[in-house]
Amino acid sequence: MGTWGIRPFENDEALDFLEEVEESDDRSAALARPIEHVAFSGGYLETADLTEAIAAAAVIGAVLRPEAARDEPYLPEWLAEVEQSQLDNGLIETARKALRRAMQPGDNELHELWAEAGAAQEWQADLARVLAWLGDRDD
Repeated sequence: MGTWGIRPFENDEALDFLEEVEESDDRSAALARPIEHVAFSGGYLETADLTEAIAAAAVIGAVLRPEAARDEPYLPEWLAEVEQSQLDNGLIETARKALRRAMQPGDNELHELWAEAGAAQEWQADLARVLAWLGDRDD
């Protein structure tokens, strides 16, 4: 995986996923797929699944709080076309669950990789920042 930073769009898998979403006929469904997989998975999560879910949750958060995401590198241009009214409350809640799941160590390859790199705390802090875009609360 080509990763160059801790932020949600600073890896090749996330950028490839965002390109797929852009080309999709149903962007909401394309964003929901990885979020639901991560939020409701009970098993070990692979890096690719997690990076897509994190990117999808960050897109939703950026729609909800564009001012918070304004300086986010690699923010997709098509995001300006998405309106808050297009986001279902259930999808927002599921995005929060997916981010919280991504932050859990143990059965999470991405967490393991950041821990091995000595940057797990920094990465988790960035996920918490994105979680705040979603209006973090206990769903």
